[in-house]
Amino acid sequence: MTKHDTEQMLRWLEGAMTPDERADWERRLAASPALRQDCERLRALRGTLRATVREDAREALRPFFTDRLMKHLQPPAAPRRDDIFAEALAALFRPVLVASMALILLLAAYNVTHGVEDAERSPAEAVLGLPPVTLTSAYELELSSAEINP
Repeated sequence: MTKHDTEQMLRWLEGAMTPDERADWERRLAASPALRQDCERLRALRGTLRATVREDAREALRPFFTDRLMKHLQPPAAPRRDDIFAEALAALFRPVLVASMALILLLAAYNVTHGVEDAERSPAEAVLGLPPVTLTSAYELELSSAEINP
């Protein structure tokens, strides 16, 4: 069987021949038992391949697991009014938080760089009006009875 015969056989099996070509081919098949046998083998092989492809295609063409899962999930709910208010409040206080953190860092840096160890009160204590605290005074906490029992 030649390459041309194989191509003609495939065209005949697919039904892609003109009526004249088809009649010519069927005359050749009737005249050649070897060509007829090759044609039957190719037809059987083609049928087997198509059946296999159909079975595999059902599995292979299914959507991926994640795509199937996402179809079954519910769409995200619309944001609630409370959530919108909380987000707006957080957005409003972010600049305040940033400014207060900057102030705390600035005071800490100033206290570290300008603090005098011999001074009774540090600049941060003076600015914030805090009493001087040392390690010994922190351990010797004296509470009066008026502070304990109101």
